[in-house]
Amino acid sequence: VVTASGDFPGGTKVAVFGSSANGFGSPSADLDLCLQIPASAGLSREDGVEAMTRLADKFERAGMTGVDTARLTARIPIVKFNVPHGDGDGRLLVECDLSLQNPLAVLNTALLRAYSSMSSDLRVLASIVKRWAKARDINCPSRHTLSSYGYVLMLISFLTTCEDTGDGFVSCPSGPPVGGAGGGGEVPIPSRPVLPNLQWVDPSWAADPTGPYRVIPAKPASGHCTIDHPTEPGYTVNYYFHRTGGAGSGDGGARLREYCSLDRPGRPSPGTLLASFFRHYAHGFDYRRRVVTLNLSRGGHVGGDREVKAEEDGWSLFKAGLAVEDPFELFYDVAHVVKVADFHHIRREMALAYSKIVAAAEAGGQGGGRALIDAICEPVVAGGSEE
Repeated sequence: VVTASGDFPGGTKVAVFGSSANGFGSPSADLDLCLQIPASAGLSREDGVEAMTRLADKFERAGMTGVDTARLTARIPIVKFNVPHGDGDGRLLVECDLSLQNPLAVLNTALLRAYSSMSSDLRVLASIVKRWAKARDINCPSRHTLSSYGYVLMLISFLTTCEDTGDGFVSCPSGPPVGGAGGGGEVPIPSRPVLPNLQWVDPSWAADPTGPYRVIPAKPASGHCTIDHPTEPGYTVNYYFHRTGGAGSGDGGARLREYCSLDRPGRPSPGTLLASFFRHYAHGFDYRRRVVTLNLSRGGHVGGDREVKAEEDGWSLFKAGLAVEDPFELFYDVAHVVKVADFHHIRREMALAYSKIVAAAEAGGQGGGRALIDAICEPVVAGGSEE
């Protein structure tokens, strides 16, 4: 329909992004689409919105349902619609969002896809965490809780900053960072992370991940890995990350997948990692002084110092709440919608999930892993209390 409409410059493409393309989606996930307009076309935002308005009319004539143009005035213009699929009683509606010029979402999808393709553990853990968050009713940004994307970033941040101790367990950075309790300290980079940080891993280590973990001193800043932000004038986005497949990845990421494999001796089990994830964010993470991040500081330590974020990007320094830095739009807090009361609710839910895992372990694991996951992901009862 887009191609036949004639409303967009030649060379316009439709790209798929989001959970349906990044490896963390489910069969029922919505389909996120993006119109990629050639830069040489010089299409203005106003002309683009007008073209999308005309396109919405053509969607309806083509048999698509629920066409909604209410978000065409948003920062990233979006048309929502449903595509009927199948016939008879088995007819389904695929919910779609089509956005205009959303290159960062496509790049973000590529980064998450690289992580998901590198580690089957990560995919399993993400599916459990997303199911848990939805069941416990803490997965709705419009009601001041965190998006699925935010939870996935928290999970990746945890796995790239905790230490694989080599004996089936992990050591998580918690309490005062290195440097003492008076501020100004840094969280050290693990010498053996559960997952390497793809935005910072040294490519030579990635090609042969057998010695101590190494990172690059700075991201490359050439035109091949930077773009101008589409809506923030003067802001340049560095989208560099180590590719785990395709051109430029050496062995196609096979050695990194081997490093992240469950078959590696001493590798923590998914159950251990899940318990450690909940424990870390319920009891260990220093929310007063740190934000969740995938970036490193200029000194080569784990980034996320709240004072630095307050100085550089104007983030709140005094609110003791959840803040999650976007991996590319470093000024953007993915958790900005989460109010303090809702943050405490999320922490309580994480503590409850951790306590259920501990109780199951103390009972000898009766019922098995599936029963434990069902218990963790038990749907919340409105007006009830389990604590």
